[in-house]
Amino acid sequence: MTQIRAIIYGVGLSNRIATRLMVEKGVKVVGAVNRSGPKVGKDIGTLAGLEQPLGVTISDDPEKVLSIPADIVLVGVCDDMERGFPIYEKCLNHGLNVITIGSFASYPWRNFPEFTNQLDELAKANNVTITGTGNQDFFMVNLPVLMSGICHRLDRITHRSLSDVNKSGPEVAKLVHVGESTEKINVSIASERPSIYTAFWENVVADLGMEIREIKQKTEPVLADSDYYCNYLERTLVNGNIIGTTQIIKISTKEGLQLVGENTLRLCKEGEEEFKEWRIEGEPDLEIRASRLDNAFSTASQSVNRIPDVINARPGYVTLEKLPKLVFRQDPMNIYLSKA
Repeated sequence: MTQIRAIIYGVGLSNRIATRLMVEKGVKVVGAVNRSGPKVGKDIGTLAGLEQPLGVTISDDPEKVLSIPADIVLVGVCDDMERGFPIYEKCLNHGLNVITIGSFASYPWRNFPEFTNQLDELAKANNVTITGTGNQDFFMVNLPVLMSGICHRLDRITHRSLSDVNKSGPEVAKLVHVGESTEKINVSIASERPSIYTAFWENVVADLGMEIREIKQKTEPVLADSDYYCNYLERTLVNGNIIGTTQIIKISTKEGLQLVGENTLRLCKEGEEEFKEWRIEGEPDLEIRASRLDNAFSTASQSVNRIPDVINARPGYVTLEKLPKLVFRQDPMNIYLSKA
């Protein structure tokens, strides 16, 4: 294959970063689609901060954009599968490989079997691949699984993390109830379905070749103890306001492994450090802490680095544990393609 041709679907922060990264790695951006609004009609290169426009105008007509000859679509619109499904379906129907950063798409087999099976069959029928990736690829799936490779015995895996909602955009801010009343969030939590955090853990268990026996999860609101500014709401949240949530999960497997996690997504103050921390208990014990994170950038960079893997993959819905190890790409992306 010569130069890879890509379409951007959703021009939020991560996909704007991805646009620059693709251009710098030899990928030709040939189309961009977004919902109606002020971004429509602008050049995607200009919006992505490139020195020169790309000559690709953002459109609010998906059918028109997806009809442009291309190899792959990078979707960055929403986290949930209900809203994501019709977008993925459109892309696959146009014979396009799909990379999505929608969090539930990371491992949807257990929670959304009907959607996933439909997309799997559609991708196979069109000889293309769909994959959910993003920041979870390395930090939430590959990292703990690679750590487990040193172990002779594996008893327990524990995860803790803090992510700044201000660096993630409005979709995540809504997802974690920033600025909502305690009454509204209590209703939401009471009727809560499996969280995005669950999907990441399910991918870890699948990668370890194990089977889940039980999942227990709960979500707790995080309340401000002082003033926090929210970029999305464009206002300051004061003491007692909801600034995010902590997702708590406990998973047991049929093989006896215990998995425990606390995932906090909230507003952070300047200078507050985001982190992801993993601890393995077994033989031997091991602990790793990743800091100095930039979640928006690493979401985009991991998606872009996955482009050759997704194009090379077998047709169908291919989750992360079925893809090669995520690695740095030194050369133009088309160099790494194995498909003619």
